[in-house]
Amino acid sequence: MAMFKRRNLIQRAGSRIAPAALVATLALAVGGPVSAAQVSANWWPSIANDRVDEMRAMLAQGADPNLRYQNGQPAIMRAVIDKAWNVFDLLAADPRTDVNAENPAGETPLMYLALLGETERAKRLIARGAHVNRLGWTPLHYAASKGQIAAAKLMLQNQAMPNAPSPQGTTPLMMAALSGNQAMVQLLMDAGADVTTRDLQGKNAADWVDARKEPALAKSLKEVVARAEQRKRDMRAAQGQGEPIAPAPGLAPLQSATVPTAPPAPASMQPAPAAATPPVAPTVRGVTGVRQQSYD
Repeated sequence: MAMFKRRNLIQRAGSRIAPAALVATLALAVGGPVSAAQVSANWWPSIANDRVDEMRAMLAQGADPNLRYQNGQPAIMRAVIDKAWNVFDLLAADPRTDVNAENPAGETPLMYLALLGETERAKRLIARGAHVNRLGWTPLHYAASKGQIAAAKLMLQNQAMPNAPSPQGTTPLMMAALSGNQAMVQLLMDAGADVTTRDLQGKNAADWVDARKEPALAKSLKEVVARAEQRKRDMRAAQGQGEPIAPAPGLAPLQSATVPTAPPAPASMQPAPAAATPPVAPTVRGVTGVRQQSYD
């Protein structure tokens, strides 16, 4: 009788659940091992719908937390996109999860959290070993691009480089300028961001401000850049004349740039003139490839 009731229950369930999903559901219920086919049927729907209990069961039975979606997105990053925060927390806590996994665009889970201002989750991910500094775009770039002050402070507290260049030479300060967030711009400048840095297109932070939307910030930043560039020119001129360099505000006085010269060597010891060599054309160094992706 019990067997008959169980068979009827399965038949009724089968009319509502796809066969593959039914097999996976029954396997989870009885605690059997999870096959690749079963994971394929349940894994991504469970993430999309934030069904943490189903995910926990599959992980407990050996499912790989580093599975990738059809577009190459790691499961933990897919959870961020789907706002499946219960599943995200589960995956982030699993010791098998690669917290530095990159998607095809070169982005990491910590970059996504910085972009969204998920500071507490970012703290936990950093504690698990997520990289704050990396080649190319960084979590600080992403926090700055959306004016996420708390996330940016967290990155800076964990030794984020305020002048880190993207493959195109873009700095976090440029992203802050693009966001139009004056507080973010000030935060990065206070952390040591160089306002005179230029990207591979020759643009500085002031050039990244949308002057139509943020005229006050554009004007203010242009003035700051102009003063900083003038100070650099003055310092170079002082070095060329062998005069002491005037320190920038807040910096300890530098030593004199004057370098004593040695007496000329006797004519007999003078080296023969070298053959003329054609001048080498200047080159621009830098890495190209990854660009910041729009977030959806």
